[in-house]
Amino acid sequence: MEQQTQDIGPWYHQKWLLFVLSPLVAVVIYASIFMYIAITTSDGIVKDDYYKVARGTNVDNSRVLEAAKRGIDGELLVDSLTGDLRLKLNTDAQLPNSLTLDLVHPAHKKYDQQITLRKVDSSDVYLGSLQGNLEGKRFLMLSDESGAWVLKRELLPPYDQRSFDLRPE
Repeated sequence: MEQQTQDIGPWYHQKWLLFVLSPLVAVVIYASIFMYIAITTSDGIVKDDYYKVARGTNVDNSRVLEAAKRGIDGELLVDSLTGDLRLKLNTDAQLPNSLTLDLVHPAHKKYDQQITLRKVDSSDVYLGSLQGNLEGKRFLMLSDESGAWVLKRELLPPYDQRSFDLRPE
C-alpha cells in the first residue's frame, strides 16, 4: 500500500494561521494605541501639599497649622445660579486685599477653578465670581497671595445658596 501525500503548500499560506495570529496582532495594535494615549495625555497633578518620601506619601500641614495659629476662620456663601462668592473671615490678624480660592476637582485638573477674591473696603468681606458651574465633589483651598496659610474644606453638592464654614483642621 502506498500512501498518497497531498502538497498543502507552505505554512504561511494556511487558513488556520490567520485564526491563530489575529488575536496576537490585535493585542499589539491595541497596546500600541493605549501606550500612545498614556504617554501623550496628562493625568494632571494633585493640588495639595502632598510629597513623596521613599515609598510613602506624606502631607505637609504646616500651612493649615499657620492658619490655626493666626486664628483665621470664616464662612463662604456660594450661589451657583449667579456665580457669586461671598467670604466673611474672622481673625485678629492683618488680612491682605486679595485671597486665592482654589476649587479643585478630585479627578480632573481641567475642572479646577482658581478664583481671586477681592476685599470689600476695610471690612473682612471678600467677593468673587465662579468661572463655571460647579458639579460634583470639590475640594476648597483658601490661601493668601504668599501661600503662608491655607484653609481647606471638602464641598459636596448641591451648591445652590449654600454656606460653608471654613476652619483650620
